Formats: sequence, structure tokens, C-alpha cells
Amino acid sequence: MASGVGVKEECVTAFNEIKLGHKYRYIIYALETDLKNIAVKTTGEPERTYEDFVEELKSAEEANECRYAIYDADYKLSDGQQRSKLVFFLWSPDNAKIKQKMVYTSSKDALKKKLVGLGKEIQANDHGDLAWEHVMEVLLRNEPGQ
Repeated sequence: MASGVGVKEECVTAFNEIKLGHKYRYIIYALETDLKNIAVKTTGEPERTYEDFVEELKSAEEANECRYAIYDADYKLSDGQQRSKLVFFLWSPDNAKIKQKMVYTSSKDALKKKLVGLGKEIQANDHGDLAWEHVMEVLLRNEPGQ
């Protein structure tokens, strides 16, 4: 907690629900307006798509804000094996306020330490970083035979 930002218990509860029960497709976390605590902003039902997830992040960009997010990614390896991984995102768009970018970046580890079982991490600063092709590159990195 180097930045002094706390993580609300609801963040861990929602994460455990996505990890253990696949209750959500994604979770969007945000710092509260006083920048002192991380809370759950929204959740996406299991039938929601990656495009829905990206739209949620883009709406934060329109407000010049950053977000943390978890996406429950289902994908296939080149040999057809089905996989699923929880991907942690730090969405820090270029137009976000400087102070907010600094607090989000310095508080990331406080949240990640509470979310045990993350598969991969992506720091996204623009729409290219959010492209599914980029996410797949990260997911397939270090997979045998990929």
C-alpha cells in the first residue's frame, strides 16, 4: 500500500466470484473520487462480450479517467485446446489526468496482492493495447507450442 490507497473488501469478493464461479465476464474497478480506496465500479454478466468490456473502458477514457479491470478470457490454443485465464488490466489512457495516472500506477500492486489467481497482466494506454489480437498475444506468450 505504498500509495496509501486501500482496497475495499467488495473488490476481493467480486474477484472470487469470477474466479471460482465464473459469475461475471468482467469486473471494472475504480478509485473513489477522493482517491483513497479502490471499489467495484461495474460487473459484466457472463454472456457479455469482450467488445462490451472495451466499451466500458472507453467510457472511462471519455471521462479522462483510468480503471483497473479483470476479464475472464476464454481462448483456444493452436492445437484446439480450450483455455481460460483471468487477465488483469490497468487502463491508463493518454488523456487521463496526470495525478490519477500516478495514483493508479502506484496503487496497482495493492489491488493485485488481494486478487490471488491472476493469469496475465496488460497495461493498456490506447485502443491498440485493448485490441483482442494484442490480448491473445499476451495470453499465448509462454504457452508451449505457440
